[in-house]
Formats: sequence, C-alpha cells, structure tokens
Amino acid sequence: MYEQASVVSIKRDGMVKVTCGSSACANCKTSAFCSTKDREFVAYNRTGSSLNTGDVVELYLPPGKTIFAGFIALLLPVLLFPLGYYLPVILKLNVGEGIQILFGLGGIAIGFLIGRLFSKIKGSEYIPEITRLIEGVEQVSE
Repeated sequence: MYEQASVVSIKRDGMVKVTCGSSACANCKTSAFCSTKDREFVAYNRTGSSLNTGDVVELYLPPGKTIFAGFIALLLPVLLFPLGYYLPVILKLNVGEGIQILFGLGGIAIGFLIGRLFSKIKGSEYIPEITRLIEGVEQVSE
C-alpha cells in the first residue's frame, strides 16, 4: 500500500518524521480507522536521497504486515474475551456470571498487553519505508 506524506523533520540513522495530510487520508481505504491521521510518525529513508522539511514523499506499507499489526492491536483483545469468559467454566470453578465477565475483561487486558509487547519487540519491522521523493509538490495539503 502506497501513501503520500510530508516530511516534518529529519532524524538520524535514516529515520524521518512524517505526517499524512487530509488529502492523502481521503484516498486511503483505512482512513476511518487510521491512528496516524493528523499525527506525526517515523518512516525509514532507504532511498538514499537527501530530504528536507516540507518535502512530499511516497511511503510503502506492506499490506501483509499492516493487516497482521491490525490483527494484533485490535482483534486479539476481542478474541481473548470469550477465552477469559469461559476460563472459569473450563477450570470448573463455581463462580457467577459477574466473575466470568471480569475474567473476560482480563482477557481483553491480556490481549492489549500482548499487543504492546509485540509493538515494543517487533515494532521496528513495521515502520513504513520511503520509496521516493515526489517532485513538484510543495506539501501535502492539510
């Protein structure tokens, strides 16, 4: 998946801080669920070209990795709710439905913790890459 972004600042080690404008978000199929809308995030500059603040670049987000990261962040906690809810039944604990709901909420919390750990450990593999500098465009319109 390719997207356009504006360079906000240049970091070291080939990292660049970028932001997506609303025009880029309008063309993105996931704009309703995007957590980077109107936010800054980091991308790798593997092009070797010199970038300046305000340049418009094209980002590549691998679809498979993007879907998997979304699964870990959003679906895993939801899928762990029923597991937590039925865990007392599986363990043959004699508890009420309120306790089962608390176990289900615990499953959601564990899912979010797994997502956070995944982000800390493997997050650098899921950073978008800059594929090219888009010439003739001043800045992505906000």
